[in-house]
Amino acid sequence: MVLYLRPISEQKAANLLFLTWTRMKMTTSPDTSPDEDTLDASGPPRSPVRSLNILQRLVRSSGGLTLSQLSSALDVPKTSVFSLLKALTQAGYVQTDGTRYELGPEALQLGTLIAARGSAPDASQLPSIAQPFLESLAERSGETVFVLTRTEDAQSVVYVARAESAHPIRFMASIGEKRPLYSSAGGRTVLAFMPDDEQERYLKPLKTIAFTSKTVTDKTRLRAMLKEIRRTGIATTTDDTHIGVSAYGTPVYSANGAVIAALVLAAPTERALPQSERLIALLREYAATLSRAMGYVAPMR
Repeated sequence: MVLYLRPISEQKAANLLFLTWTRMKMTTSPDTSPDEDTLDASGPPRSPVRSLNILQRLVRSSGGLTLSQLSSALDVPKTSVFSLLKALTQAGYVQTDGTRYELGPEALQLGTLIAARGSAPDASQLPSIAQPFLESLAERSGETVFVLTRTEDAQSVVYVARAESAHPIRFMASIGEKRPLYSSAGGRTVLAFMPDDEQERYLKPLKTIAFTSKTVTDKTRLRAMLKEIRRTGIATTTDDTHIGVSAYGTPVYSANGAVIAALVLAAPTERALPQSERLIALLREYAATLSRAMGYVAPMR
């Protein structure tokens, strides 16, 4: 794996790693090394900086590094390096086969976030920014995932990025393919978060078509569903556009707080329904991370 990072200042990188380290410390066992978090008058705590140094070394390695190699390269005792590697591994930033250490999936996401902090990306960059997130989500969920955006005529959503499931039986759709706003998980996600006046301009003249016996065509029921999607942040379809296919959608936000896309997971219904809670949790997690990569800062609660 090769990770490309936009150059940033050492202090900015250290501060960002300190936030990452804080999150890791909340989910891993305490570090008993006596000097790991000692404050230094000339800079931030040592652990985040050392963690950053480890990641930088792994970025430059093609086949990973051993504990001894990292300890020697960083001039840090093996016990300290091992403690940091353990925390980084548990948090997903590093992975190991028991001998060598390499970058983990979270490191790719962190790199994307760092690169995005300099200036907020515009919507045209969404497909390329989203791709590594989609590939990671497809691997973790085992299902096909997409990003869809609203078309210029505001009547449909269009697939702009995807990562397919490895299952032989899976949902498939092509980049550039469109889906109606009212009947698909991605479409309903985008529709639900439209400003009220725009939403009504779409719904009022809408002539619904039943793609299957499960397609919601009643506008009163549809309005109630959109209200619930806006409340929960999740759109769900089961056999609405294709018999035997279920999908879940959730919004992706831009830097200005607007919904610019829907992140969607689609799978055969018999496989999706038994694990719907797990799939929806993963979808929320990745939508939040992708939104941050697009410059979005969630409001404090």
